[in-house]
Amino acid sequence: CRVYNYDPLTQLKNVRANCYGKYIALRGTVVRVSNIKPLCTKLAFVCGKCGDVQSVPLPDGKYTLPTKCLVPECRGRTFTADRSSPLTTTVDWQSVKLQELMSDDQREAGRIPRTIECELVQDLVDSCVPGDMVTITGIVKVSSTEEGKIHHLR
Repeated sequence: CRVYNYDPLTQLKNVRANCYGKYIALRGTVVRVSNIKPLCTKLAFVCGKCGDVQSVPLPDGKYTLPTKCLVPECRGRTFTADRSSPLTTTVDWQSVKLQELMSDDQREAGRIPRTIECELVQDLVDSCVPGDMVTITGIVKVSSTEEGKIHHLR
């Protein structure tokens, strides 16, 4: 499902901790797009004890091992990922950097414009290029980086 004309628009300076997990809309200029990559949404695992296969959802693409085999008589705890299984699913994924729009009266001398990383999946991948002015709606997430915490719109 796609939501159009979602109000109100949130300014980048107002994207704070209280926005985490909330659905918001941002307007800005695309300043960078990444290469298109596969994002694994479900990964099949083969039990090392009985060979049974189970598919594990990977929230936000985070690698998650099964805790135990689903076969009641087995309950094995060692697994091998099977990336070629039909139970493994991937989608196209791309990251774009959005920069805030600022009118002359909003400009603060010497301040670098704020930016936010946005993740595009499936048919939204390759839908914009640097320089495009876009409105993006999504759920605010926080990701760990070497520098600490950054906001993400997903």
